[in-house]
Amino acid sequence: MEYFRKIEPKQYIGVILGAMLSATAITSFVRPADLVPAGVGGVTILLIKEMNRLFGLTLSYGFLFLIINIILLSFVIKKLGKRFLILSFMHVFLTSIFVEILPAFKLTYDPILLAVFGGVVNGVGSSIALRMNGSAGGTDFIAIYFSMVKNKPMWDKIMFFNVCVLLYSGWMYDWSLALYSIIYQVASTKIIETYHNRYKLSSMRIITVEPDAVCTAVLSVTRHGITQLNGMGVYKHQYRAMLYMVVNEFEIKSIVDQVVAADPKAFIEVSSVERIEGNYRQKPLD
Repeated sequence: MEYFRKIEPKQYIGVILGAMLSATAITSFVRPADLVPAGVGGVTILLIKEMNRLFGLTLSYGFLFLIINIILLSFVIKKLGKRFLILSFMHVFLTSIFVEILPAFKLTYDPILLAVFGGVVNGVGSSIALRMNGSAGGTDFIAIYFSMVKNKPMWDKIMFFNVCVLLYSGWMYDWSLALYSIIYQVASTKIIETYHNRYKLSSMRIITVEPDAVCTAVLSVTRHGITQLNGMGVYKHQYRAMLYMVVNEFEIKSIVDQVVAADPKAFIEVSSVERIEGNYRQKPLD
């Protein structure tokens, strides 16, 4: 119960909204276009099709989707934070419920439009869950776990797995639908990559005359290392210190606020970081 109390109301609301969007992507876009959305959703649909083809059985999408996610959850349950797992499982559980109860909206019969906008809706739903410090479950569990270990996004590896699922779908059923499904997955993945910033890295250079006060303020909101270089401002020939650090993108605002509070005249430069090597503390998922 302690971890439930730590979850903010906005996180509950965000997870519910994200689950509704993820379910809507299935009911109003994937099913009408007969797409295979890759990931656990795609595996679920393929298993339903295979069971129907081989044994004549019709399985519930929501039930099978939930079972597969529980199996994946069992592999990471001891390695990821409890609050993160609670929010992620909420998203998965609600998605499996909403898929069965939400009405389907027939927006268009064009498979390309269904693939593109279905991918966008699913990507937004997953992104909201990630922004709330949860996830959409499924392969997200695996991607986030390895992203924490490697300190870099792993969505490209998930994309490779998704392509394998789609190739199997095309080989067994319909290549044109598999190609439409790839469009769906690309749109979904690009939305997630754009709006999920937990594993995007940035470097910060802070020019200040109050390095001690700024360092103390910054270290109150983050545990990343700071390197100080002493120098002189050429224009006024006055002492300046440059503080250099690498942080996760989602931490930038809180760090900037602390720097400005400690030294309102500080000069701050932020740049994207493609890759790092060496020791780097990744803030754990709690």
